[in-house]
Amino acid sequence: MKPLNDIPLSPSFRLAEFACPCCKTVKIQPELLQKLQQLRDGWGEPVIITSGYRCFDHNAEVGGVEGSDHTRGRAADIAVAAVWQPKVIALAQTVGFGKILPYPRRNFIHLAL
Repeated sequence: MKPLNDIPLSPSFRLAEFACPCCKTVKIQPELLQKLQQLRDGWGEPVIITSGYRCFDHNAEVGGVEGSDHTRGRAADIAVAAVWQPKVIALAQTVGFGKILPYPRRNFIHLAL
């Protein structure tokens, strides 16, 4: 039996990758998915989603800001080792992400529309 929300959304991403860890709800803006796929295609490496949609409770639990793009399906955090972040940031800029916040010490980048 397949896990809940194990549905392909694009060639590289599945619905479950964007689900809130506590309630399994998923909200994702199509433009975010499109840009993430473009980033993945340009990088040529898997893009690992570490945080997609967050319900309000989970967002508060992880210390997310009020009105976070994660709570509206407009942001994703992706795992990227610090050494690769400059390349991925450049690609994210080319793809057209509106907000790109690197966290080199924590090995991820926040990407939002």
